[in-house]
Amino acid sequence: MHRKECVMKDSILDFHAYQRLIHSSLRHWDLPESYEDCLQESYLIYLRCVERYDPDRSKFSTFFIQSLYRHFQTMNRKNHRSREAVHFFSIHHLHEKDPLQEPLLLFDIHHYSSLTLKEQIIFEQCYTGYTANEIALRIGVSLSTIKRARKQMKRKVSSSLSM
Repeated sequence: MHRKECVMKDSILDFHAYQRLIHSSLRHWDLPESYEDCLQESYLIYLRCVERYDPDRSKFSTFFIQSLYRHFQTMNRKNHRSREAVHFFSIHHLHEKDPLQEPLLLFDIHHYSSLTLKEQIIFEQCYTGYTANEIALRIGVSLSTIKRARKQMKRKVSSSLSM
């Protein structure tokens, strides 16, 4: 007895055929208009989805929209972390933040910002709540060195997390 397998057939349409679906999804996800950048990113995701699509698993439109959602969700998280990092260096009351409450932010800053060893030490001291004067005394450098290092760290963190 031969059993016919039910294979979902879904033809992959041209990218432009999905424009209304993309716009509807972008509005649903509350992304700011204009959608020009989002559409360009959507096209790149579309191309990747065309390569990876398995018709036995789902319809192409479902696969594509889910891939878009995951992409924009990741971008939103990354932007949020970037804003947190920039805000972290611009606030004056650093002791209110508990590093154990924000392990991903700390991980991102340490591993993606290319901080020097001295900058890492200064960052950790700032993060735990020490003032610039206290840090200078603790590690034996001048106050201006700490201020210069903090400026450099802010620039590095801003550029690495906003990529």
